[in-house]
Amino acid sequence: RYPSEPTPLYGLCNNAGIGFGRSISETLATNLYGSVRCSEHFVPLLDPGEGRVCNIASASGPMFVQGLDAEQRKLFTSRETTWEDLEECLRRYAAATDYDGVAYGLSKAAVNQWTMQLAAQHPNLKINSCSPGYILTDLTAGMGASKRPEDSNCHVAPLHLLFGDVAHPDQNKGRYYGSDAVRSPIDRYRGP
Repeated sequence: RYPSEPTPLYGLCNNAGIGFGRSISETLATNLYGSVRCSEHFVPLLDPGEGRVCNIASASGPMFVQGLDAEQRKLFTSRETTWEDLEECLRRYAAATDYDGVAYGLSKAAVNQWTMQLAAQHPNLKINSCSPGYILTDLTAGMGASKRPEDSNCHVAPLHLLFGDVAHPDQNKGRYYGSDAVRSPIDRYRGP
């Protein structure tokens, strides 16, 4: 949008994603910080009364959180977690070698936590995250995914969050939705 344009942007979909086989720092740089940077620039251009943000996360986020101890689980699920708290935790992870292959799940759990924070900072906007589902892409090649995006329902949740009638919009901000557009927990997997 240009200053001369009277109409603000309606929505923003942050769909940053790199997959497995990369360091934690590289994965966070794209999957979390890429979305943060886009939002820093585009959220101010959104319609202040109707604007929406859909952050593409993954079921890998809740699956990652499910395996954490109680203290770490609280950090990734509490609405009281600050950006500074999250970044401190992520720095500790990034300083370690990813022997357990947690980078992707960690990054998407961080997207869900940051989504809650972003929604709290912009209470007039509808800001949520979702999983697109397990589809065959460059990221999932060789991992058992069989449906190509055009043959899947990967569009259902993002389109619902961007254009649909989100139930109880005052309560459902900063939430995570499964690929079927149903609100889902961020601390355990819920299959659609």
